[in-house]
Amino acid sequence: MEEAAALAIRPDWQFDTVIVDEGQDFRVEWRDLVFRHARENARILWLEDPMQNLYDLPEVPLAGWVRLRANSNYRSPRGVVQLLSELLPEGEAIEPAGPFLEADVEVLIYADGAGLAAQVKEGLGQCQDAGYRPEDIAIVTFRGREQSALFPYTQLGRHTLRTFTGEYDLLGDPKYSDGRVLLETVYRFKGQAAPAIIFAELDFERLDDKTLRKLFVGMTRPRLKLILVVSERAARVLRIALGGN
Repeated sequence: MEEAAALAIRPDWQFDTVIVDEGQDFRVEWRDLVFRHARENARILWLEDPMQNLYDLPEVPLAGWVRLRANSNYRSPRGVVQLLSELLPEGEAIEPAGPFLEADVEVLIYADGAGLAAQVKEGLGQCQDAGYRPEDIAIVTFRGREQSALFPYTQLGRHTLRTFTGEYDLLGDPKYSDGRVLLETVYRFKGQAAPAIIFAELDFERLDDKTLRKLFVGMTRPRLKLILVVSERAARVLRIALGGN
C-alpha cells in the first residue's frame, strides 16, 4: 500500500467523477488511495450500507459531506424484508419496496452436523420441487469457510457443489470447482443474489450486532425463495425475538 501511495497518478487516470461502492468495507488508507484519482472539483459519490459491515471496520470519516439515507429494499420479496425488520433494532428497519409481495420462506431446524447436511439436502429438494434449476440456487453459510461444516462436501444428495478454489485466473476472476449448486460464505456472497437462497448454519446464542448484520446480508440475497437452516438454539432465539414462546 505504501508503494501504491508513492506512485504518481497520470492525468489519464484522474477522473471527473469517482464512485466508491461498498464503502463500509473500506479502510481510511484505501479511501485516500481512491481519492487520488479524482480531479480537482471532481464529483465523488460514496455508497455504503452499515448493516453490511461484516468485518467490524470503523466508519470511514467523510467530514462535511452531504448525506442521503435510503432505507428501501427493491430486490427482496416484501415478506422477507418485513420478517427481517422485526429482528432489527428500532431505527434500523428497512422499507419493503420490491415487486414481489409474498415471501416464500421456509425454516428447517437441525440438531447436529448430520442433521445440518440432511436439512440442506431437504432445502435443495424443496427448491427443485418448486421449479428452480441448480444454477438458480445458492447455499450461503452463516459461518466462515474454515469453520463451516458444509465445505468438506462436494455433493449433497444428487446435487454437486461449486465452490471457490482459492485461485484466480489471469483476469483476476475467481476460479470455481466443477458443480451445479453454488456453496459460498455470507462474507463472499455479499453483493450478490440468486433466485433461491438456502441460508444455512445459522447458529448463535443471541442477536448481537454482528449476528444481526450477518442475518441482514444473508436474508436479503434471495430474489424469490428463502430457506433458513437453523440450529435448535438459534431457532429458540429467533422465536423469542419474533414474539413467540
